[in-house]
Amino acid sequence: MSKSSNTGTPPPPSPLPRESKRHYLFISLIVAAWVLMVVGGFYAGKLYIDRCFETVQQTNAIHVQELENRMDSLAAEVDEIELALQDADQTLASSSSTQENLNQKIENLDQQLQQLAKSLNILKEAP
Repeated sequence: MSKSSNTGTPPPPSPLPRESKRHYLFISLIVAAWVLMVVGGFYAGKLYIDRCFETVQQTNAIHVQELENRMDSLAAEVDEIELALQDADQTLASSSSTQENLNQKIENLDQQLQQLAKSLNILKEAP
């Protein structure tokens, strides 16, 4: 029988040459290295962002504590001034200039206290 009498079956596949296998292995290694670098880059970026976020949270916590301390201090000063005003009112009822000065100080401290409260609310709302 001759080769032309083959009944339509395809010839068996020829094995890949050795160089083709090396080329496939080389490309596979390059792709794997690229994937590892991309995944590593995303992981490093996530770590960096997480650390930055943690640093901002710690800084905000410190600032909130400082503002609360200042508010407590101002509130104590306002209480002292109010007591002084009451004492001054009793002993120096005729001295209106002293009362005006004390009232002015109370108003100034009250304004500072309100500004600190606003700042504290802003810091508490920050992430």
